[in-house]
Amino acid sequence: MERFHLAHTELDLWIDVTVHERDGRYMATADLGEDSRDVGVGDTPQEAVRAALKTLGEPYASEMAEGVELGKDATR
Repeated sequence: MERFHLAHTELDLWIDVTVHERDGRYMATADLGEDSRDVGVGDTPQEAVRAALKTLGEPYASEMAEGVELGKDATR
């Protein structure tokens, strides 16, 4: 399990994201507010994060997910 603190220059918020890996698949949870936690799954950590951030819309979800790399600095 790895945690990321993601932001986008055009959005005035930080999003805490947690990524889990199991049997080569990834699940991400994104804390989008007080009572809002979205979940995404995918074959890569980036796919899972993009799916968890889908409520932000594009291009935000894709741009924020593209820099997510497991085992790297977890704050972006």
